[in-house]
Amino acid sequence: MNQTDFLQIGQQKGYIQLLNDEKRIHYVVPDKNYRFTDPEEKIRARFYVELIEQFQYDPSLIELEVPVPRRTPSDFADIVVFQDDDKKTPFIVVECKKDGISEAEFKQAIEQVFGNCHSLRGHYAAVVAGNTRRSFDVKNYKPGERSQNIIADPPVRYGEVQEWRYLKGVPQSELSVIEKDELIRVLGQCQDTLWQGGKLAPTDAFDELAKILFIKIRDEKKARRKGEPYDFQIKTHETPKSVANRINRLYKDAKAQDPEVFTENIEIDENRLVSVVNHLQGISLNQTDLDVKGVAFEKFLGNFFKGETGQFFTPRQVVEFMVDMVNPDHEERILDPACGSGGFLLHAMDYIRKQASEYHDKESREHYLHWHDFAEKRLFGIEVNDSIARVAKMNMIIHDDGHSNVISNDALINFDILYKQHNSFEKEKFDTILTNPPFGAVVKQSESPYLDKFELGKGNQSQKTEILFLERCFDFLKWETGKLAIILPDGILTNSSLQYVRDYIERHFKILAVVSLPQIAFSHYGAGVKTSILFLQKFSEQEYNRYQAAIDQITAKNESVFTPKIDELENEKQSIIKKGSPAQVDVTENYRQQFISILDNIDALNQKLDKAPTKKVQDLSAFFFPEIESTLTTEFELFDPQTARAELKEQTSALNDLEKQYKEAFKAAADSEWESEIKAEYKEKIDAVKEEWEEKNTEDIREWVRENANHPIFMAIAERIGYDATGRKDPINDLKAICEEYRKFIENPDFFG
Repeated sequence: MNQTDFLQIGQQKGYIQLLNDEKRIHYVVPDKNYRFTDPEEKIRARFYVELIEQFQYDPSLIELEVPVPRRTPSDFADIVVFQDDDKKTPFIVVECKKDGISEAEFKQAIEQVFGNCHSLRGHYAAVVAGNTRRSFDVKNYKPGERSQNIIADPPVRYGEVQEWRYLKGVPQSELSVIEKDELIRVLGQCQDTLWQGGKLAPTDAFDELAKILFIKIRDEKKARRKGEPYDFQIKTHETPKSVANRINRLYKDAKAQDPEVFTENIEIDENRLVSVVNHLQGISLNQTDLDVKGVAFEKFLGNFFKGETGQFFTPRQVVEFMVDMVNPDHEERILDPACGSGGFLLHAMDYIRKQASEYHDKESREHYLHWHDFAEKRLFGIEVNDSIARVAKMNMIIHDDGHSNVISNDALINFDILYKQHNSFEKEKFDTILTNPPFGAVVKQSESPYLDKFELGKGNQSQKTEILFLERCFDFLKWETGKLAIILPDGILTNSSLQYVRDYIERHFKILAVVSLPQIAFSHYGAGVKTSILFLQKFSEQEYNRYQAAIDQITAKNESVFTPKIDELENEKQSIIKKGSPAQVDVTENYRQQFISILDNIDALNQKLDKAPTKKVQDLSAFFFPEIESTLTTEFELFDPQTARAELKEQTSALNDLEKQYKEAFKAAADSEWESEIKAEYKEKIDAVKEEWEEKNTEDIREWVRENANHPIFMAIAERIGYDATGRKDPINDLKAICEEYRKFIENPDFFG
């Protein structure tokens, strides 16, 4: 039974009346009026009716605002149940607090109710703070006892205290289905208890909460006969140690059955564990509507993680829009390679769950299998942050599965590593990818050797993550039918330096739609970058190969034009450097006549002896007098062959000595600064040719793509998207209208053209 039902029952049966537009409440039998706008009064009203209806106490024996003797005049007990008509013998003393109070405030309320109960000499005490409540046997224990005397619930109609409060299938003892705001408060109370005022890091505190929620959900799903107690609760006279032992035992069993979710033990002390169990024991997470759980968990996550890890969450309105635009089917495999808390996966599951209602009766087995099989077998996520990956898994568990297909790793690492972790993460296996990749982060070659394996990373020392994610999504998608919905910073669509990324998109995907988001889209999460959503479809393998063949042909054609230009400049540079600096040119000129004289003699002697010149002679002749044809020297005509050979040897020796002197002088005249300037000058010339080559190649490819990929693209600008810069709700959401227009565009793109 819902807690909210007790107010309705109380009014229907005349126990209470709400007056003045529900600003005041009148308790009929005690004949007392109070402000109903007070949050504590709402809690008291519900429990007052519950004491009558569920615990079967006569309204005439229940009193409100009972003065507490031997305490200050202003001290009153909120509710007292008496044993006698004269109201002289208190039986149950109740302290009521508003829902969502802190752990410290709850402990203070316990001390307050004990003081009141001792002073009034009551038997039992209870603190009620919304869903969180705790009851005690006060009379039979020492005044300072606070743990051994915990009881499951106050006794029914002065009877014996029951051992267990929550029983399967028993109306008065069944778990409560709660509303969104209540669930958010309960989760917040649990988190505050675990966080310990800052002693635990937020993500560590959430890890512990996730483990406990995991146990709670599994306990609710456990097969039980009607009337059997749930294990996830505090029973009468049970110590914190006993509760902790049972919860840890449940967790150990759950880990063994589902090792994919958690591996570590519960790391909180037994008292805090008991407090969290106390917050959660009375509610049913399984029976609470999926939409309620989804919104509540998302709101809780957003409130708790905003700031420190806000980048892991994409606003609900944007996620819903992207899922609606891709229109997933229950037989498709869907992936988010940067899944964060799992928003895209959960909304895809919700989309299919609603779709199931179009085909099957909501209570039928077919309806359940339609969406549950999809959730269990066709939703996949990768999250680099291990703690946030656990958030995603927990989110999936709360929504009724799919958690085993969420892994923690870097989605950009080599595929074989991902495959070893989970064999579903292969290339070309996914029908749809919905993702909001991390912006602004940079992958460095020095830190991530896989960078060179990406076409968009090859040859770079670093690359932005969102650019690499584009390529990784292409790899994950099936050929021809694979769809991608991705949020990207507008710089990718507008910056001239990122034209190569736009070219990559056009060469690999059919662009279906581009939707521009307002500047405020992510400002609630601390990010002010302007973004757009791209909706893309992967080319067929044949189409992709046709594109690549055309690109190769264009590249080869331009290479044949520009490579000779670069070679010519390289040769020119080498020739200038070989001649040397101005000082070295002077050295060469000073030595030129001596080399010409000796080389002339050697040439004449070689002719006399009918002998070919050596390579050294050829090289030096080409260097020192390339324009002069050698002529026979007459002074060697009268030499006999033996004398000519001796003279050739002498002239060769003289040439070697002269070359040695020349090299030393040439080296001494070297100018490294001049050589660097020449190299820089020619590098600039060569780079200019390369740039011209690249621009020509890019333009030719782009022109070819334009001519061969001429299809209509849906484009839209969203100015208001259902929330403002602070995250507050905006009644106007352009995204819904854009999605409707896109549906019309798909049916008749020519009309829009």
